[in-house]
Amino acid sequence: MQMSVLSRLFSSTRLWTTNIRSPGLCSGLKTSAAGGGETATLPVKPKRPVNAYIRFLQSIRPALKSKNPKASPTEISKLAAAQWQVLDLANKSKLEVEYKKDQAVWLQQNAKYLSQLTDEQKEEIRQSRVEKSEEKAKREHRKRVKDLGKPKRPLNGFLLYCQDQKPKNLTRDENRSQIKSLSEQWSKLSETQKEPYQRRAADAVAKYREEMLKWEEKMIAQDNMDVVRRKNVLIPPPAKDAAPPTKSSKAAAAAAKTRPQ
Repeated sequence: MQMSVLSRLFSSTRLWTTNIRSPGLCSGLKTSAAGGGETATLPVKPKRPVNAYIRFLQSIRPALKSKNPKASPTEISKLAAAQWQVLDLANKSKLEVEYKKDQAVWLQQNAKYLSQLTDEQKEEIRQSRVEKSEEKAKREHRKRVKDLGKPKRPLNGFLLYCQDQKPKNLTRDENRSQIKSLSEQWSKLSETQKEPYQRRAADAVAKYREEMLKWEEKMIAQDNMDVVRRKNVLIPPPAKDAAPPTKSSKAAAAAAKTRPQ
């Protein structure tokens, strides 16, 4: 079975469980709950104006896309940056004046917006920012370990069963229905029927552990300690000139452990 099937499987299950846990995630920060009671709609937050360069980019992007239909967004941005470098001072100044004018209006609107927020709403906004910051850090960490070639975690027996049984090219709703159906089928299988999948999973785990140890040794050697599991970080040996523990010190340590706190 191709890995694309596995990718769709993970995507569908992740979306499914996310929707179950947090049904309001996709709706944005629109309400504020106070003590678990009724929710109150937040005031509409004024949109911060974009700076002079972004204004220039937005104004020429359609023309650049038309002239370079096969260019990626990154390539379009590079073309725009090149044009910005040679843009005359008069046009740059005009864009800067427009930005500062809009910024002055935004500062007034934002001050009014902040004055309307209750303490509960301010705390909700703060929590939302913290969550977004943490999620961004997780995404960056996942990208970092992927770029460093971290071995992929293997599938368990149930997911191997799904990989073999689930049809290709399913929609999100079909994926969700299939996962639920396969979960029910798996629960009805005998241990003998599950055994081939469990054995494949165990073999994959053994191989994964070996690959992880080698990869983490490589990461430690390259001083990439932030991607190594804490339990696998090497502990420095005791100093060579440290005196070995005596019988009396051992007895004192044992007594200290048994002494009531």
